[in-house]
Amino acid sequence: MRQQDLAPAPRGWLEKADDSNIGPFLLLAVLAAVFRPLQEAIGFWPALALIVLSGLALLVLLQVLLRPLKRKRDALDAEHGLFECAQRESGSALRGRWALGYAKAEPGRLLFQARTGMTGPLFGPIEIYSEPKVVSQPVKAPWTVFPRGRVIELSTDKGTLELAASPSSLNLLRERSQRNR
Repeated sequence: MRQQDLAPAPRGWLEKADDSNIGPFLLLAVLAAVFRPLQEAIGFWPALALIVLSGLALLVLLQVLLRPLKRKRDALDAEHGLFECAQRESGSALRGRWALGYAKAEPGRLLFQARTGMTGPLFGPIEIYSEPKVVSQPVKAPWTVFPRGRVIELSTDKGTLELAASPSSLNLLRERSQRNR
């Protein structure tokens, strides 16, 4: 019988559209269609500057609209002890091989389940790490692994584990794992 998934809060349609990059492609198509008439009206360089600036402004606006949705979803996950992270065995020969997924912090153990790709669904078995203990101070995570995140080393029953997550997620991990002590 297959174990149940960790079940993070579902992404809304706007977040799914952002994950699939529909917004930038639509924006590019609209701006390309508007460029020619704008170029004839005000000239090439002013039209190009206006198109680039308006494109950047619209992308920033989209991210501003998405930020509250992401925060709400992260808060729902945090209520259940779930957080998004990347993990790998410390000192791994495959330095760039981080497993992206979700972790659940429980008293005395850490559950981890990988996901497909950057934003895909969870898959595979849930890995259980007993008695996680922080053995290093948080350091800046590589941008390619977890942007604006931190990396800590955990000592577990299965060896040393590196975990990259947001600072608030690492605080949640500390709180939840120390609750039972």
